Amino acid sequence: MRILTVQGESQATIEIKKSVFICHLKGIEDYDEGLSYVKKVASDYPDARHNCYTFLTRDGRQKFSDNGEPQGTAGVPMTEILKKKEVTDVACVVTRYFGGIKLGTGGLAAAYSQAVKEALESAEVIEKAKSIVREVETDYGGYQTIVRTAESFGAVVLPPEYSQNVRITFYYPSENDDAWVEKEKQLFSGKVLSKVVEESFKAYETQR
Repeated sequence: MRILTVQGESQATIEIKKSVFICHLKGIEDYDEGLSYVKKVASDYPDARHNCYTFLTRDGRQKFSDNGEPQGTAGVPMTEILKKKEVTDVACVVTRYFGGIKLGTGGLAAAYSQAVKEALESAEVIEKAKSIVREVETDYGGYQTIVRTAESFGAVVLPPEYSQNVRITFYYPSENDDAWVEKEKQLFSGKVLSKVVEESFKAYETQR
């Protein structure tokens, strides 16, 4: 399973007819983190007229709110922008300071959508995949072979730990695990210590 999400946080501010819209966007790990992020951003702007939000997780859960705006003018269009960009595991809050001029339902939907678009444009969008994190211990002579082989499986190799031997930790997409185990047997025939540390979603190349 592979997804697109946001690395870290991103922010964008737009002004339309004297109303200011501040969008905060953040990559999250789960539904609870999405709830926590929404509450945190809202608490940072206690004097704002509206703190509208949406968040999506890779298991298909989502939550959104117009937070006092006319129904369907904020949470839904914000959600649709995220879905159109095919990102998930992401939380988004748009804070509005009312400027005294009503925008109408169409104008509100367009404004909230634009704020999210601009935050996404400045965000670092990355790919994540369900991954095996593996730790291999070998002698110094086997280090380069392990690294080259791991990279050929699409692995991200972390800095090694040096002692009497070399301990190498790396991760690769879970679908490559059977092939890795077979390749490890062919190359090393039990001459290395190898174990799975965990299975989790990990980041790969930046999309933009």
